[in-house]
This record gives sequence, structure tokens and C-alpha cells, in this order.
Amino acid sequence: MTSMSKADVILHPVRMRIIQSLIKRPLTSQELMEWLPDIPQATLYRQLKVLSENEMIYVSKERKIKGTFERTYAIDQQHATISPNDALEISKDEHLKYFITYTMGLLQGVENYLQQDTVDMEKDGFGYSQVDLYLDDEELKNFSMDYAAVFNKYGRNEPNEKRRRRTLATVIIPE
Repeated sequence: MTSMSKADVILHPVRMRIIQSLIKRPLTSQELMEWLPDIPQATLYRQLKVLSENEMIYVSKERKIKGTFERTYAIDQQHATISPNDALEISKDEHLKYFITYTMGLLQGVENYLQQDTVDMEKDGFGYSQVDLYLDDEELKNFSMDYAAVFNKYGRNEPNEKRRRRTLATVIIPE
């Protein structure tokens, strides 16, 4: 096992995308390459190894194909999330570092999108906004539950020829 913290393992941009893919269902490395075509194969395998060594994922099935083994990876829900207790153990400086990593991943996604030859922001649904919500604790709890319900409705969609990956990022910053 490596000496990285749980947050360091999870919040790496490539590993985060692998985890997000495996949340939907267990996948083989071949399926992951199809879901994440912009990640080089060597990088994917290297990051799968890191996630496995840190018990974020595990091999749920293995079958022999033409002299090699095809492994199906699944997420370990207990280890692959940062619990409220885990978050309390992270220093303020580490939280800032992780947030910078998170925003840099978003920035890279925006840059990749805008560098395409043809960009149709309206059709693609590209945009960014900020809104201040004035919520008491109960309203925040209800909002979070409503948001989770919408996310669960669409978040488990699998890619196909009609669907494009669209990243939705949220940040709640209390006053």
C-alpha cells in the first residue's frame, strides 16, 4: 500500500474519474478505456493499481481470455469516499490543496472543451453560474436531498452513441 492519504488517492483527477465511472457499475479495464477514451492506457492501468493498492477498488471478477486475465473492477464504497469524520482530520491547508486540485481538473475540462474545432455552447449545454441561496439548516438538508435525487436519476446513465459526458460540478461555500 502507498503512503498517500485517502484524500490524495481519491482527489487525483484521473483516479476521481475512474471512481466516478465505477460508481455506476463494475467495469473491466477495457470498458473503462471505452468510457474514458482520453486517458492513455498506461495511465489508466497505473491509476487502477494505485486505487487497488489503497483499497478504493477491488477485482470483483476475473476470467481468463486467450492466456491473459480480464479483471472486472468494482468500487469499495466504504474506502472510496471521504466521510465527514475523514474530512475533520484534514487540515485547512490540505482542504485548500484538494480544492485547488478539484478546480484545476474543472479548468482542464473547460480548456479541452474550448479548444475543440467546433464548439456550440448552447447545444452542448456549456455554461457556468453562481447563485447565493439563503437557507436554514433544514432547508439546506432538503435541498441536498432534492439535488441527490436528481443526480441519482441521471447520474447512472451509461455512455452510448447518443450520450456525451457532461460534467456537473457543485461547491457549497457557507458564509
